Amino acid sequence: MALQYRTLKDLREKTSAVLQAAQQADVVITVRGEPKVLLQRISRDEVEGLQFLKSPKGRRLLSRAPSDVKAGRTVPHFRA
Repeated sequence: MALQYRTLKDLREKTSAVLQAAQQADVVITVRGEPKVLLQRISRDEVEGLQFLKSPKGRRLLSRAPSDVKAGRTVPHFRA
């Protein structure tokens, strides 16, 4: 998928069009010719995953994960 480049002015003046473009391809927003922001399509599940990873509880659980695996405190993801 190719990147699209749009200016900050485009984002301000044509927000709907830029957001529609970001549904089809990644959009790089530039300021004075320099890339500053990347717009990507995202699903609700991805947002929830990011919120979990940023939360104190999520970080705490992930920090314990390696020791849980070594101790055998795991559950198979798929059951036959």
